Amino acid sequence: MGSLVKVALLASSLATGALCSLVHESRGEDPPFPMPLCKGIDIEDATIGTLQRLMSLGNLTSQDLVSCYIARIEQTNAVLRSVSEVNPDAPAIAASLDDERNTKGIRGPLHGIPFMVKDNIYTDDKHNTSEGGLVLLGGRYSSEATIVSKIRQAGGVLLGHTALSEAADHRALTNFSDGYSTRVGQTRNPFNLTQPTSGSSGGSAVSVRSNQVAIALGTETHGSLVHPAALLGLYTIKTTPGLVSRHGVVPGSFYHDTPGPMARSIRDVAVLLDIMAGPDRFDNLTFDALGNFPKNGYAAEVTDQSSLKGMKLGLPWNPYWSTIGAINSPGQREAYESRVHELRAAGAEIYNITDIPNIENVANKYGFGQPADVPDEYGQLIAYNTLLAVAYGEFLQNWTFPESDERHGMSSLAEMAAWNDAHNDTTGALGNSTWWYNTVSGQDFYDNAIATNGTMGDEFWKAFGWGRRTAREVIDGGHAYILDNGTVIELDGLLVPNDPSGGHDNACASIPSYAGYPVASVPIGQSGYGAAFGMCIYGRQYSEARLIRVASAMEDLFRWTSAPEYHNYETAEGPWDAPWPGYVCSEESLERYACDPSL
Repeated sequence: MGSLVKVALLASSLATGALCSLVHESRGEDPPFPMPLCKGIDIEDATIGTLQRLMSLGNLTSQDLVSCYIARIEQTNAVLRSVSEVNPDAPAIAASLDDERNTKGIRGPLHGIPFMVKDNIYTDDKHNTSEGGLVLLGGRYSSEATIVSKIRQAGGVLLGHTALSEAADHRALTNFSDGYSTRVGQTRNPFNLTQPTSGSSGGSAVSVRSNQVAIALGTETHGSLVHPAALLGLYTIKTTPGLVSRHGVVPGSFYHDTPGPMARSIRDVAVLLDIMAGPDRFDNLTFDALGNFPKNGYAAEVTDQSSLKGMKLGLPWNPYWSTIGAINSPGQREAYESRVHELRAAGAEIYNITDIPNIENVANKYGFGQPADVPDEYGQLIAYNTLLAVAYGEFLQNWTFPESDERHGMSSLAEMAAWNDAHNDTTGALGNSTWWYNTVSGQDFYDNAIATNGTMGDEFWKAFGWGRRTAREVIDGGHAYILDNGTVIELDGLLVPNDPSGGHDNACASIPSYAGYPVASVPIGQSGYGAAFGMCIYGRQYSEARLIRVASAMEDLFRWTSAPEYHNYETAEGPWDAPWPGYVCSEESLERYACDPSL
């Protein structure tokens, strides 16, 4: 229980510090890699609406956009390593859509708009889908990912595949360089190239932020949309699993996976969601979502800051806001506090949640991952490991290699891991290498999953069921705020800091992943190290329409944007795990709800 917050958000006991400068001071020069004009027109940071207007006015064609974005990829990708492969058919597709525009009109808001997809989303084109590694490279799936087909039908132009943390962060669990893949190398953050991109959809986020494309698709099992979105200053929504089809996506977990858009505005996210969402006969979970779509579509839910008046937003104090210093560069805590004050000044009712049911059972003291004292039988890694083995086994039934290929007939995760081991010189599967620097294994997530044999028995269902039930109690209970007089207030969303970059992750992914609930991320600022950071909004099951209302109102209020300056672009590439110092929480400091600077 508690009362409406009337005072400053964060306890004064949290450590503060002066804003830290970037590793290398600006030399007074213009940032490298300036965005070229496209046929004399500025398309830097253009949204879907901007690009569509330019084409409707005849200022640009879809072919122009494809040409200009490919030129931008050629200009920046050697440094950023965010694009895996460009679709060689993209110019021809764009030309066909230009002809259609001139003769029949447009199909909708995406007509002629280039888009890219993460390299675990299968596409029927001449370029490869490989999940960033070598073991699947050259294979073909039975049919194109449903979401890609839907966007094509809406007029989108598939520009190519973006890089990802290899195997969508499912290959290795410890001691690896996040954002690295064998095929592409280390994806880097254009704000400051010594800072992480997070994973596993870092390539999609970097491609949008660096203007290699206007919109891109990623996927999330546990944080892979919302975390890169925070560090690259973008908008995204990780939807309720099943709202959007997963068919044709290399899977990690049937109960947790969901594809999603990454964009420069929440409207662009909503436009894509309107196209992507819906039932699919190839994904049974999509039929559970029937009846949970907004009548007029998600884009119709986009609003402005006036909607903040009377909006009820909760702040889960423990563990999210009490340990916020664990992730921050100096000055970042104050930025979070300022944003909450802005929301209150705009008319939002801010509720300081001091007690969320069972949160201590499913989140550690930094809000990320489970507490160490959770009984082993309730460990969520049991569920994730088992589901990973099952997922690859089912996926490989429809993934084929030529008969002459040694991988022909590969049918299990164990066979994939064995192939990686046999090709250690290129895959680093045995560990103790630059990028896979676990001394025992460079694919310990695979190893742990294989050990389960994909057996969904009593042990699995006990762990999975407990995690899902408890996490849903956390989010549902948090939304039902109880005043001191017993009145229950239904909240519109729970606000959670989103910065997965520091010495301790205080990020927003774990609980929504366990629960199978949606979460949105809104960019709100930039740290003293140059990277962006964001705010997550937790929602209940199938509450995506409400999340879009909340996120779009926040977007209109904050209007945060910042062009990347490519600091330290000439530095070594990594590996990056936790590359910069921040704040450190200790058992003692947590007793006083504070974290101390380690600088």
